[in-house]
Amino acid sequence: MIKRAISLACAGLFACLVAAAAGDNAGRQVDEVRVMGLARASEQLIRSKLETQPGQPFNPGAIARDIRRLYDMGYFSAIQAETSEEAGKYIVGFVVTEKRVIDSIKIAGNKKLRERALRGAISWQEGDSFVPEAYPEERDAILKLYQSKGFPNATVDIVAEDIGPGRVRLTYAINEGGKARIHAIVFSGNQAVSDRQLRKLMKTKRAWWFLGGKYDEATFESDLKTVMDEYANRGRLEAAIPKTDFDYSANGKSVTITVFVSEGPEYRVDTIEVADNEVFDTDEITRLFELKTGDIHNKSQVAKDAELVSKGYEDSGYINASVAPQVTVDREKKATHIVYRIAENDLKYIKEIKVTGNSVTRDEIVRRTMMALPGERFDGGALRASQRALENTSYFEAVRLTMENVPDDDRFANLLVDVDEGKTGSFNFGAGYSTEDRFGGNIELDLKNFDITNWPTFSGGGQEFRIKLQLGQVRSQYSLSFTDREFLGLPLSFGFDVYDESYDQGDTFREDTRGAQVRLGKMLSPYVGTRVALRYNDVKISDLPSLGYPTLRRERGDGTTASLMWGINRNTIDVPRDPSSGSSHDFMIELTGLGGDYDYYRLAHDSTWHYAFGKEKNWIVTFRTRQGWVDEYGGSDFVPVSARYFAGGASTIRGYDSNKVGPKERRFVIFGKKRPIGGELLLLDNLELKYKINKTFRVYTFVDSGGVWREAGDFSFGDMKYSAGLGFGVDIPKMGPIRIDYGIPLNPDPDQGNGRLHLMTGFKF
Repeated sequence: MIKRAISLACAGLFACLVAAAAGDNAGRQVDEVRVMGLARASEQLIRSKLETQPGQPFNPGAIARDIRRLYDMGYFSAIQAETSEEAGKYIVGFVVTEKRVIDSIKIAGNKKLRERALRGAISWQEGDSFVPEAYPEERDAILKLYQSKGFPNATVDIVAEDIGPGRVRLTYAINEGGKARIHAIVFSGNQAVSDRQLRKLMKTKRAWWFLGGKYDEATFESDLKTVMDEYANRGRLEAAIPKTDFDYSANGKSVTITVFVSEGPEYRVDTIEVADNEVFDTDEITRLFELKTGDIHNKSQVAKDAELVSKGYEDSGYINASVAPQVTVDREKKATHIVYRIAENDLKYIKEIKVTGNSVTRDEIVRRTMMALPGERFDGGALRASQRALENTSYFEAVRLTMENVPDDDRFANLLVDVDEGKTGSFNFGAGYSTEDRFGGNIELDLKNFDITNWPTFSGGGQEFRIKLQLGQVRSQYSLSFTDREFLGLPLSFGFDVYDESYDQGDTFREDTRGAQVRLGKMLSPYVGTRVALRYNDVKISDLPSLGYPTLRRERGDGTTASLMWGINRNTIDVPRDPSSGSSHDFMIELTGLGGDYDYYRLAHDSTWHYAFGKEKNWIVTFRTRQGWVDEYGGSDFVPVSARYFAGGASTIRGYDSNKVGPKERRFVIFGKKRPIGGELLLLDNLELKYKINKTFRVYTFVDSGGVWREAGDFSFGDMKYSAGLGFGVDIPKMGPIRIDYGIPLNPDPDQGNGRLHLMTGFKF
């Protein structure tokens, strides 16, 4: 603008000078008009703007007007007019300097801030005129943005490069410098919510020693929104954050963030209404609401109440129902009026279930897992359970359930099940160490979506086939298992197992077991199933000391058992591998004596409850209780050691040595080393608190209790053992979960240590 004003002034001065010196030229005819200095602008367009033309009398005023018109076109940064005479011709020339245009803008060196944010801070854009005088303003805009994001030491260089006639490429070369660590987060203006409560809401934290304190723009903006949501949940509907200040230290290495809060007045609920409902009475709906009249207005609870009503409609077949809460604010009374407007829409029935995306898994495998059938009304609860069941099969990476309207029939809709096939087969091998089994190696082939009839891929049938070989210092196992969850097209599962196992009890004895079993199962409801199995075992006890341990020595040699087992279970756990909610309950009866050398019966119960709490449901309380009782009958006068219960170790009472809780026997009655012999009664309880740090890491604290008694009549609470401890878990992609627990026995026997480290695979205890 300054240059243009100067040029216009020069044009006026030129006209005055020409007029003063035009005595000899007054009235002379202009023979030629020249335009000089053009590179990009059209000469024809420029000439069309000129009042001065060949054949016209010379007119200084017309020249001054021509200069102003050319400036107004915006193409030129400087314009001069001059006259000359060549070969008797009187020539008027316009010498122009075209503006340079920004052809492209490149931003380099930015790693912490997105390019989109930087481009939003600068004023130059592609196609704009290049004005070097704007350098400081552009540089300061970027530096100010970096300072506001915690980078007080950033520097910016702007490099202009000519890449053609009148075209410039700009490069913003940024050195972000070291980021200042957060020294403190201070709140100003807050009274209803303390600084401590507000800081707990934020993921942005101050530095602690050499850890943390990094500023992240997106996280901080999300934190401010979380703070405002908390105020809205406390009835402060007019709360606002007018500004935030960043105060840097002299060396630029630390920053104090001040968040200014305007809390506003507190609002309470004056009225709650339900509108447009016909299917359910208003009283039925309002009974679901947590928020009542007279309560402090809670924004989140209003949304939760609406979601709860919507879920009730979905579970009743009104799958398209929607509930929209409308809040009216009375600023004078500091009150709110809530109206839940319900669009019920039509009751929908399932006409057809369409399965897509399953390139490997057969349609019927997906359909049999569904807990909704064609002809039934849509049930939101059944659909959620179906999706969870499909996800828990491990056949699919993703499962999506949607609805498709049926033309010309408002009563019916198609249920669309779209899946992404996952990798259901795995071949694993390796070596490792656990505190229970010590060093060992294993090879395992596990095909979870097996199809014995589908040669040569053997996949897509929903069957499971597993071969496992494990060699270790303490335990070795060879096994083959097969399961068909819908045997011969019937709603029955069928499976069998063949196994050979050995367990070395150190210097006491070695137990070798060979056996097989056949299994049948039936689902009685979406969550309840029953099973029956016929098992045959051949157990050999060997490597016993030549003298001593009378209880164990009576089992020297081979012993066979034939057992019939029946069990029933109920399972509502959300994710089997790492549960957060739901429960599982299992009860089993085993009767041995259908042949073989031993007659005994066994009763076993195992129940687990999971409860998640906290804003993000990342705290989980788990309680597990187990009881077992085994006793001989008929021609047997004792229960074999292979059927007795043992406790102590990673899966029972942590902190105690493996299998060392319960009855023990001295080698020679009154002297010699004690060895566990197992018992006929088992009681175990485990209470655990888990915190999910993120998708990968977990930390735990736990309390375990339990005991084993030689016979049920020996039970005494005084024999119970207790422990407490901490744990850490990590889920390694494609390898699975690994967990380390350290338990401390609270009332150990004299031969028990003061603590024990347990290394396991799997998050469940």
